[in-house]
Amino acid sequence: ICSQAGSVGLTAALGARYGTDPEDFRNAKFIIAWAANILGTNVHLWPFIVEARRNGAKFVVIDPVRTRTAKAADRWYAIQPGTDQALALGMMHVIFSEHLYDTDYLNQHATGLEALRGQAAQYTPSRVAELTGLAAEDIVSLAREYATTRPSVIRLNYGIQRSDRGAQAVQAVALLPVLTGSMKEAGGGIQLSTSQAFAFNRKALER
Repeated sequence: ICSQAGSVGLTAALGARYGTDPEDFRNAKFIIAWAANILGTNVHLWPFIVEARRNGAKFVVIDPVRTRTAKAADRWYAIQPGTDQALALGMMHVIFSEHLYDTDYLNQHATGLEALRGQAAQYTPSRVAELTGLAAEDIVSLAREYATTRPSVIRLNYGIQRSDRGAQAVQAVALLPVLTGSMKEAGGGIQLSTSQAFAFNRKALER
């Protein structure tokens, strides 16, 4: 109920529960708050987003609810609940179709690319529009802007795991910065959990 499914999805995508340092958000030029009501539940991140926006960054929110954060965004995508995986795969469809992925980064750091390409091919903008409630042209423009604005970062939160196939939804979103290579950039990548950023002796802490 808390975070386990999200942790599983993140680890499946990245191999560890590790994400972008909060202070690095100040370097981003495109920020997505995906199911993350930052002004309500993550206020210590907000000053770095404000700093990034003062330096020209665009800030968009993907959330079924028009939260305080969504009201403060440059754009709000009112997605249907439980369709985050479809949106992520729809964005991948555009990224693959328009060759907006980072071939060198993928060759060095990723596996399973062709399987992912095959899955994303099924999620055309028109199909994803039917599933998510978003306009097909908005899905295409979001994917293009995310993939071509550097650095781009996603602040993901645990709301998307609390639905059917929630871990798969987290995994799909977490693969977006791998596909574009933004994991390699200061101010790029994704943040869901940073719990493996430091090594703890968990056995000693939990005994």
